[in-house]
Amino acid sequence: MDEGAAAVLAALIAVAGVALGLFGARWQARGMQEQANAAIEAVRAQGRDQNAHWRRTVRRDVWVGYLGAVDEFRRSAGVVADRLVEGDLPGAESALDAALSRSAEAADAYRRIELEGPEEIVSKGYALQGAIATTAIELDQELAAARSMSVLEEARERERGDSPSDPAPDHAPDPDRDRDRHQDQDPTQDRPIAAILSSLSELQAMDSGDPERTAHGQRVGVRIIESGLLSAEDTGALVLTCGRRLSLNEALERFPHGRWLRFHEVRTDFVEAARSHLDGGP
Repeated sequence: MDEGAAAVLAALIAVAGVALGLFGARWQARGMQEQANAAIEAVRAQGRDQNAHWRRTVRRDVWVGYLGAVDEFRRSAGVVADRLVEGDLPGAESALDAALSRSAEAADAYRRIELEGPEEIVSKGYALQGAIATTAIELDQELAAARSMSVLEEARERERGDSPSDPAPDHAPDPDRDRDRHQDQDPTQDRPIAAILSSLSELQAMDSGDPERTAHGQRVGVRIIESGLLSAEDTGALVLTCGRRLSLNEALERFPHGRWLRFHEVRTDFVEAARSHLDGGP
């Protein structure tokens, strides 16, 4: 081999070595880059896990605070209901003010849930807020109805006092004739307030599915307004409350565990959804 050929071969070998070196360096750099990317991803994953844990902790505290406000409202609402059953209207009014204040506190706590999420918990909280609002409205209407009923009962007592006594008979007593006369006479004919209270009792006794219930309520409402004893607003609260009350059989069938059954069902839905997210939800 002459010197020229040897020089060319040496150059080719050198070029090949450089190429192999560059190829090896590229693979080594790629491996290092992959390791770096893996390390970065691990750090990011750790950050995501830590952030998710932090978010669950924050959300848990928000949910616990909200449930505390809800339970305070429920206790206050129960006091209102108890006072109404006892006929303590001043006590019921004071308790209702406290319950409305607790309702406002629950609404403030719910706004934090709207910010923190997630959407399912926001939706469950919205349903629970609806139960709170419905309960507060019903208690307010029941208190207004109790006041209105008290007004009507006082008017009935005055009506009884103003009713003239039966005049002395100008003939000898005849039990059969007197019995027939009293059977034909409507005992509330000259006592319109007594007739109104009797109609309200009939409304309460009617089944909720009775098609005549609404019409009957409207008729008695008109009679109350015409009496001039109550405003249209108070009359509406009274008739609505009487119409909403279920007969005993219906109440036992639809609400076997009491008037708070629906409230507790909605609260339980919220708690179960919150627990599911804390156990592994996003």
